[in-house]
Amino acid sequence: VFFPVHRFLALVTILPTMPAVDVIHFFALLSFVFGSMVGSFLNVVVWRLPRGESLIHPPSHCPRCGWRIRPWENIPILSWLALRGRCSACHLPISWRYPAGEAATGALFLLLFLRIVHSGWALAVIPAYFWLSGALLAAALIDAQHRYIPNQITYSGCVAALILAVLFPHARLALFLPGNPHGGGMLFTAAMDVLAKLPGGQALLSFPRLQATLDCLLGLGTGLILLGILAFAGSRLAKASGKTEIMGWGDAKMLAMIGSFLGADACAYTLLAASAAGFLIGFARWLLHCRRDLLRQTLPFGPFLAAAALLWMLTGNWLFRLYQLAEN
Repeated sequence: VFFPVHRFLALVTILPTMPAVDVIHFFALLSFVFGSMVGSFLNVVVWRLPRGESLIHPPSHCPRCGWRIRPWENIPILSWLALRGRCSACHLPISWRYPAGEAATGALFLLLFLRIVHSGWALAVIPAYFWLSGALLAAALIDAQHRYIPNQITYSGCVAALILAVLFPHARLALFLPGNPHGGGMLFTAAMDVLAKLPGGQALLSFPRLQATLDCLLGLGTGLILLGILAFAGSRLAKASGKTEIMGWGDAKMLAMIGSFLGADACAYTLLAASAAGFLIGFARWLLHCRRDLLRQTLPFGPFLAAAALLWMLTGNWLFRLYQLAEN
């Protein structure tokens, strides 16, 4: 609406004449703008999905007066500032969390873009990283507020990871960064070594798309098994004792989604970092609440999984980096 097609085409035609640094800055800005648009959609997801509402119908509207938000009132961040945080019809205050979520998603997409570019990775990594980061933000916010992770997010994420692995096999870090600790491909390489020894295994592994698919499925299975065992045991104990479940299946599915995008190694490191962070936060809460009922405390695990996965995406193998810092 606000950026005619001919202006966009004019920009595209001058990109080859721009210095490389300026091109990077242009696409970095584009990443932030796109991320803020995704953040606007995630606001809808976080509000409607737990309530069983459609993400498409009805269009964005004021919850009090039903005013249908016009396109120029729905521009991420800018519209909220222009409207001074109020509905243009009934002047109901609009929470600051909406523009904050849009800005945070834009900043995250910007950081991920810079991480990929400065690491020298294939740009085909971008769709997977953008999809996963958006899914993680939505799942974490819903779990923090409602204590559950919708299957719509995790299932669609796993399917998207599989499709992207087939379309862009060389975007899988385990394939184009073999032996690199930040590629997170140790478990994948071990699995491929075993498969190569089977009859016809070498011929099968000559197809990059097959390798990428196997990497995706290995990560998915690793995540599902790691937390699935705990979720199954927790549900059995809860049924026997009549108490709350220790771990829900939503967390296991979320870790499976993370593994399907990032691989089996990242899945294991994510669980380790999330567990450590969860323990520290839980212990701090116990200290602040006069050290009462330690075993009865409950924390949503989804936000910790999301934070740990984003840490991996932004830094790579964080444990290896800590080891490098300790050596130096």
